[in-house]
Amino acid sequence: MSQSIPAYTGYLLVHFIGEQPDGEQVYFSYSEDGLHFKDLNAGQPVLRSELGEKGARDPFIVRSPKESKFYLIATDLRIASGKGWSAAVEAGSRDIIVWESADLVNWSQPWAVTVGVEGAGCVWAPEAIYDEAADEFLVFWASATQEPHESERKHKIYSARTKDFREFTAAEKYIERDNHIIDTTIIADGGMYYRFSKDETTKNIRVEQGASLDKDAFSFVDAPVLEAIMGVEGPEIYKLNDRGEWCLIVDRYAEGKGYLPLLTTDLKNGDFRVLADGEFDLGVSKKRHGGVLPITAGECSLLLAAFGDGHQVLPGQFADPDLAKFGGRYYLYPTTDGFTGWSGTQFHVFSSADLKLWQDEGVILDLAAEDVPWAVGSAWAPAIASKEGRYFYYFCGKKPDGESAIGVAVADTPVGPFRAQPEPLITMEQIQRLGLVIGQAIDPSIYVEDDGTAYLLFGNSHPAIVELGADMVTVNEDTMRNLDGLYDFREAVTVLKRDGLYHFTWSCDDTGSEDYHVNYGTAEQLYGPVTYRYPVLSKNKDKSMLGTAHHSIMRDPDTGQYWIAYHRFVTPLTRFNDYKGIHRETCIDPLEFGADGLMQQLKL
Repeated sequence: MSQSIPAYTGYLLVHFIGEQPDGEQVYFSYSEDGLHFKDLNAGQPVLRSELGEKGARDPFIVRSPKESKFYLIATDLRIASGKGWSAAVEAGSRDIIVWESADLVNWSQPWAVTVGVEGAGCVWAPEAIYDEAADEFLVFWASATQEPHESERKHKIYSARTKDFREFTAAEKYIERDNHIIDTTIIADGGMYYRFSKDETTKNIRVEQGASLDKDAFSFVDAPVLEAIMGVEGPEIYKLNDRGEWCLIVDRYAEGKGYLPLLTTDLKNGDFRVLADGEFDLGVSKKRHGGVLPITAGECSLLLAAFGDGHQVLPGQFADPDLAKFGGRYYLYPTTDGFTGWSGTQFHVFSSADLKLWQDEGVILDLAAEDVPWAVGSAWAPAIASKEGRYFYYFCGKKPDGESAIGVAVADTPVGPFRAQPEPLITMEQIQRLGLVIGQAIDPSIYVEDDGTAYLLFGNSHPAIVELGADMVTVNEDTMRNLDGLYDFREAVTVLKRDGLYHFTWSCDDTGSEDYHVNYGTAEQLYGPVTYRYPVLSKNKDKSMLGTAHHSIMRDPDTGQYWIAYHRFVTPLTRFNDYKGIHRETCIDPLEFGADGLMQQLKL
């Protein structure tokens, strides 16, 4: 239990959904805080078993610490087949169903292993924990057996050991109580193991503590709050990634309500707090007995790319994305979000080969460090451009006097290292001196004309444009103008040229409003005036896509396809109850032009 633990930033919940067609297969759900989950794979099974009973209930997933792989195990049972519970208890399959994966996305074909003892009924709710001392997994489950001295069957917990989930030791009795005991889960912490089981003698979930996984090593821990909850089963315990707290979820089967989370800061004292309904969200489908696995940022990205909603591309809170392609690879430059008052200081860059799976290339500027001499914070809304093999990163920051300004940093690669210019490129003092009207000097975007001349578009409340110098780190002040015709303009203006026509897009309303959206207009000249057309990107309340704006548009130089990157409120929408305009996540969608040459509205 002393091995180093990677940085986990999310959670995968594997589960089934009930006794219905396809309900007893393996479903995936994803969370970034361990309390608010969203269904993956459009709410459809990710894994199916056609072996044995042709069902997979009570799935559990475990990380193999030495093999860089995962094992998923499940009960071989399908109640929906009509055989009934009694048949399962008395003569059910003694197999467990096993899948293996190296990345949580690509899974092996399932295989069945007989682990149950002779004469036992079904092997219920198998789970596994890695025993570091023995360098193997302890696998445990419930089976109903009748021993010679017993007058009827009784559920007990059995166990076996394995290194590869193919070869197992003979099953042994692991836990027995006066009455049935089912649904055991175990977690390690601080040199101790904590065991949670549904005990029918006491009719509740009981907690035990042991210094090893030996069956005789455990003693009871008093947990009054937990023990007072009746009508629950299927306990699952996992560590919350960002703090010294654990979450125990229990299935409220008696009420048909699904999982209830309880939190504790100390496993050994048994002091749990029951969460109120508004403090958690298990997603659209009702989750039945499963398992929760903490996962890394890279694993989060893989799951979103493979099984996400087709819009969100970055795990975590990121906003105002600028999308580009350099040397055959895609890059995203967003604002790091989730800070009160948008007070974040760091800029990340992400890269991708396919616009789906994104790799965090790290922090490229930190306004709280000495990276930017003139800035003290509020790292907002960046943009990227390239010229003659160099990369120019335009970004917002607050000066010591509290005024927003736009700066620029230069690098020899798209991922840096970037060196910021010692002074800002655009300031409010400069704007006022030149006679322009603007609320804040924020939200840069770059447009390059056919002759190679680059322009910076920016502004809040009122939009503006200015020609950049040939060095890309200065502006030609006499070219700075306000832009006319951008109906309902708030911020984040962009422009592209197609078939001789300039296509302008800009964000409207407030970033904290669910109606934050992108308007669209066209112009014959780069400096306008712009003719307003219609909104091109707006919310879809039915899909929980709200606050969809602050975007960038990229034409893929290799395919000609246009893509729009934007942010929306973090989902599930229940996760944050404060101002949602500081809790946003990044999405990408294809953008099309119609036969009339105009940009088409996105259908989210």
